[in-house]
Amino acid sequence: MANSARSAHISRAARIGVLAAAVLTAAASLTGCSAGDTASAPAGAAATERPLLTRAEANKTLDAYQTANNQANAKRSASLMATAEGGAVLAMDQAYFTQIPGLKKSDVAHTIAPFAYVNRTFYIPPASSKADWFLVRTQGAQLTDGKPGKLWSKDIRFLVFQRSGDGWRMVVARDFEGSDVAKVPRLALDKSGLMKVADSNTRIGKTAPSQLPGLVTDLWVTGGSNTPLAPTSARRIGSSWYTEREDNLDGHAWVDFKKTAPHAGDVFAAKTTDGGALVLSDSAVDETFLAKDLQSYIGLGDTDKPFVKHHPDAHMTKVVRHYVQTELGLIPADGKPAVYSIGTQLTKVDATPTPDI
Repeated sequence: MANSARSAHISRAARIGVLAAAVLTAAASLTGCSAGDTASAPAGAAATERPLLTRAEANKTLDAYQTANNQANAKRSASLMATAEGGAVLAMDQAYFTQIPGLKKSDVAHTIAPFAYVNRTFYIPPASSKADWFLVRTQGAQLTDGKPGKLWSKDIRFLVFQRSGDGWRMVVARDFEGSDVAKVPRLALDKSGLMKVADSNTRIGKTAPSQLPGLVTDLWVTGGSNTPLAPTSARRIGSSWYTEREDNLDGHAWVDFKKTAPHAGDVFAAKTTDGGALVLSDSAVDETFLAKDLQSYIGLGDTDKPFVKHHPDAHMTKVVRHYVQTELGLIPADGKPAVYSIGTQLTKVDATPTPDI
C-alpha cells in the first residue's frame, strides 16, 4: 500500500527572521523609533560602565538588518540574507527559500511581505561583561509605501544580535504570543542602565540556561517525559510532534525523533528583575521514517521534495528530516523553567528510494 509521510506541521515562527516582529514598549505607536527608545537607567544613576555599543549604533544595526532582510526576501536571496543574519536563524531562512516551490504562493507572499520594526527597546550589556551580543524588544508592522503601517499583532518578540567578523548579525528571534504576552519579564539593569548578562552554565534554582535546548528537544524525543518544563502552549505543541508522530502512517512505517547537534549551539541569557533569566537558544532534531516491509513505502510531501535533488517522486524506504529550531524561555528563581516559543524549520531531507527487486 502506498503511504506518505505525514505533512510537516512546521510551526515556523510567524515571520521569523524573514519577517521579524516583537515587543511592546510603553508608547505603542506605529512609527519608526529613534535611538532614544531604550531601556532607561535608574533615575540619577551615573554612567559608570561603557556599553558594548551605543544605543544609536544598536538602532542603526537594527535599521540595516530590517533593510537587508526585506531586500533578501524580495529577491529570495540566501546570500543576501547572510549579510543580515547568522547562526540558526540564517540556516532556517535559507532553508525556507529552498522550500518555497513546495509552499502555497499566498502563504509565501504573506510570510515575506515587506515589514518594519517599531516600538523598539534596546538592552545592551556592558563591555566589561565580555558578551558579544545585545537584545532588542520590538514589534513588527507592515511596510506600506516605505512607512510602517499596521502592527502584525500584539505579540512581543525578542531579537538577539551577535557580533561577527564583519559586523552584526541577527541570530535568534522569538515571540511571546497571545496570552503569554503577560509573561514578558522585566530585564535587570545595572546602575548604568545596561543589561545584566546571566551565565548560561550557572544554575538558577535547578536549571541552567544552557539546559533549555535539551529540555525542548526532549519534547520531540519523548513527548516531554524527561523534562521539567512547565505547562505552556509551546510545550504542548512541541510534545504533539511526538504524540502524533504515527498519524497517517496506517502502520506501514516506523517513525521516531532523535536529538542532534544544534546548528550554532548558542545560548543567550539575560537576568530578570525577579532573579531569573530570559533565555534564547537554538536546538535541532531529526525525524526518521522507515518502511516496515517490502510492500510499503514512503512518499515525500510537497514541502519535502525541494530538498531532494534526485527522483523526489520516487517511492522511499527511508526518509530522514532534519529540523533546526530556536526557542525562548524563562528560568525563574523559584519554580519550573518554561518555554514560550519554539520555531521549527525543515532544513534538509535525506531520502532512500526503495530497491529494485
